[in-house]
Amino acid sequence: MKNKFAAFAMLFMAVFALASCLNDDNEYVYTDDSAITSFSVTGAKRYIHTKTKKEGKDSVYTVTSSYTSYKFCIDQNNNTIYNPDSLPCGVDAKKLVCTATGLNSMAVLIKSLKDESLEYISGTDSLDFSQERELQVMSNSGKQLRKYKVKVNIHKEQADSFFWKPMAKNAEIEQLTAVKTCAVKTAEGGVRLFLFGNDGTHTRVYVMNDGQTWRAATPNFNGVLAADAYEGVVTKDDKVYLSHGGNIICTTDGNNWHQTGSTTGVKKLVAASPLRLYGYNAEGQLVASADNGATWTVATIDSDAAFLPVTNHSYTCNALVTNNDSYRVTLYGTTADGKMAVWGKVDEGAAHSENQPWTYYEVSADNKHALPKLKNMSVATYDGKTYALGTPDGSSDIDAKLYSSKDGGLTWAKDTTLSVPADLTLGTNALNEPRMALTVDSDNFIWIVNAKSGSTWRGRINRLGWKKEQTDFTE
Repeated sequence: MKNKFAAFAMLFMAVFALASCLNDDNEYVYTDDSAITSFSVTGAKRYIHTKTKKEGKDSVYTVTSSYTSYKFCIDQNNNTIYNPDSLPCGVDAKKLVCTATGLNSMAVLIKSLKDESLEYISGTDSLDFSQERELQVMSNSGKQLRKYKVKVNIHKEQADSFFWKPMAKNAEIEQLTAVKTCAVKTAEGGVRLFLFGNDGTHTRVYVMNDGQTWRAATPNFNGVLAADAYEGVVTKDDKVYLSHGGNIICTTDGNNWHQTGSTTGVKKLVAASPLRLYGYNAEGQLVASADNGATWTVATIDSDAAFLPVTNHSYTCNALVTNNDSYRVTLYGTTADGKMAVWGKVDEGAAHSENQPWTYYEVSADNKHALPKLKNMSVATYDGKTYALGTPDGSSDIDAKLYSSKDGGLTWAKDTTLSVPADLTLGTNALNEPRMALTVDSDNFIWIVNAKSGSTWRGRINRLGWKKEQTDFTE
């Protein structure tokens, strides 16, 4: 009985309250706040360039799409609105259909490009956002007017387009009969390329800063680098390391070198990660150093050492996305019996992690896409794939070939995204070895050097050079 009475009392109070709200004498309070809470492009025309199948002529067709998946950031501190992920290349910025939402259903207006007049954003009429526009929103109280600057970013280049740009030639490097190149990041945030090459008697060093031109380095140590020293160049922590008479030395600029390990017995460095250096000792064993070359231990391998590459070395190192402070290191090269070999290991730096052995990637009989036999091979990771540059061994064709692997070196094919520069004429030295090298820098440029002509090229897939805009804002 009490429950029924309580329910009846609550119903009576609710009816009374509703009647009070409907009283004509009640006063409404409007907020002074004003803000735009959302903005999106709901429709746009995009012009797509293509080529006809039969004749290969340029052709353009138009598609109309919604681009609501491209989120716009609203910086309420600075009253700006923009999309950090630019709309695709070819979108017509002069004919965008947009929607904008104001706080508490406030109307949003756009200022004319010609005068001070304003019009409502309807969500159906196309608007010109080929330049920065001003949006205005008035609070419901009529006391607060807020103005926003809106910029709609549209890519001016195709995302996956790629082309090679020739850099300044250098006649000095034409004397080099075989070369290796690598890249490091400078303390100032720039890019520094190194070129190590055999001039017939010893290894010379050249440096290129921020894409300018190759300049000969003047190392500050006594003596000269051995003729084959160029083969054992690796990078770690934005330093270049090599073995010089059994001593491990490193540099950041090519001129100033310092020793990190003495009389180590390491004949050649072959790979590196942020955690360790790897090389071969006098007995041909694969050895590792966790202190930049000061001390060395024999590395653990899971297969016969006869499968280790002894010449034509190249390597890649990539951070694992699944584990912090962990890296996949892959070693490539030619074995003593002339076969191509691929080895890999996971380098782990976390506390209590186990030291994983080097694993031989055995080529199965049914693998028709194994790594081809390449002379003077250079390997690098670019855009999630592994690239190998070289001249096919045993072929009369001396032109360079570029192969790629999507599975970390297990299977390979001629790449369909990148190709060697159209005017790359390699030539060979007296040993019929190509005089070229490949590397990738921290700015996502991929480089090819041809010592025969003194030429250098760099290229970048467009989307890998796009700037990442700020998306989070705090007071």
